[in-house]
Formats: sequence, C-alpha cells, structure tokens
Amino acid sequence: MFKVVNWTDVYRLEALLELAEVYPASLTVAEVARRREIPSAFLARLLGEAAREDVVATARGPHGGVRLAAPPEAIGLGRLLRPDPVPDTGGPAVRWLARRLAEAQEGVLAPLRLTTLLTVERENAGTPSFEI
Repeated sequence: MFKVVNWTDVYRLEALLELAEVYPASLTVAEVARRREIPSAFLARLLGEAAREDVVATARGPHGGVRLAAPPEAIGLGRLLRPDPVPDTGGPAVRWLARRLAEAQEGVLAPLRLTTLLTVERENAGTPSFEI
C-alpha cells in the first residue's frame, strides 16, 4: 500500500496542530507531548528538525517553549509533507508511477494550509472514535 503519511508525519502534524491551536503562544515540548500523547524524546527531535526548517521557533528560559514560526494560515501542507524521492531502482514503469504519485501528492497538498487541518479537527472534536 502506498503511504502518503507515515508515523513520523503523523506525530509532526499532531504537534504542529497543537501549536496552531494556541498560536501565537508557546508551549513546552512536555506539554505538547502530554496533550497529543507523543513520546517526549521523539517529539523533541521532531520539533528540533522543524526549528531547523523554520517551521517552529524555540526559546529557552522560564517563559520559553516552542511556537509556530508563522501563522497557521501561512504554513502550507506541501512544505510539511514532502513526497518520497523517486527511486533510482526499478524499471521505467515503476519510476513513472512514482513520479505520478509524487506529482499527485504535491498537487493535492499545494492549496492546503495548517489551518485546513485545524478546521477539520475542530469540526470533528467530540466525534467518537471507534478505532480498535
């Protein structure tokens, strides 16, 4: 099965959604981890990567924490969810398909912003989950 979003992307998006919810305020990594049930050490690594990509800003000290580096409506999902690189192996048909899938993913994500996901999340708050 072709995966558009992997577990790392899921945790990254969950953390960014939590920060979008409180924007422009900051939260500690521990608070984001607690609210979104993400392992703290893993989240710290993900947010460190996001800081290097200028998606989040961090501050140390008693009033420190992490916050979005820009308003949620300015953060495109295409920037957050990049397609896997087209493989160098496989035949021409496999490489062709990989290129088409990457192009489709880019096309779908291009108009979407972090606020899009935040809206979906708010609209579905309180909706029971029947996942097992």
